[in-house]
Amino acid sequence: MNAFASFDSGNSGSEGPWLQWSARGTLDGEIPQKSFFIRDSDGKVTFTGFTEGGVVLDIVNMQTGWCYSDGVAGQAPDWKMNPSVSQMMQQPGEGYKKGFKIRCAIGGGKSVSWDQAGAAAWNAFVALVPALQQGPDGKLPLVKLTGTKLEQFKRGSTTTPLLDVIKWVDRPDCLKEGVAAGVDTGSVQPVQPVQQAAPVTQSATDNAPDDAEF
Repeated sequence: MNAFASFDSGNSGSEGPWLQWSARGTLDGEIPQKSFFIRDSDGKVTFTGFTEGGVVLDIVNMQTGWCYSDGVAGQAPDWKMNPSVSQMMQQPGEGYKKGFKIRCAIGGGKSVSWDQAGAAAWNAFVALVPALQQGPDGKLPLVKLTGTKLEQFKRGSTTTPLLDVIKWVDRPDCLKEGVAAGVDTGSVQPVQPVQQAAPVTQSATDNAPDDAEF
């Protein structure tokens, strides 16, 4: 079943580097308005991948939730994640904003975490959901930026990125885990059976298949 068939728009720390959308530009002037940027331990740099080759979104393993941040540098935001993308919890407190965490492949074998809350990022993703609902099983969306939209609210305004699914692709290696990504998970070598002097009677449960893990 498509994970977004019952997406609820609601009318935990991720691995860096981190991708962000900036509607007004950063206060330090490093990032211009209406642009994406990547932040890591070395600082911030403008990211143009959404307008060039596109970005692959890992919508299978993404999370939605509520985020609170007081804007203090070096202090991690407080995330309250939803049980699933098809169930939006009630707002946990004043100042919490709807948001999401999505691991993204940005080309060149690199991946980043797009963890962001707020009207611009959230509305951009919600607008993308109808296209995600039509996606084939086993594929991930390659998404590009097609423009921006000025949105007015009762209190202020923002500029929302307009995203579009260009095509559906196989999961890139940088979004794979464990054996699928070529990582040695330390599997145990099978134990050689011991020669038995006499046949052993098996119970009815010995040949039952293991429970599948989901």
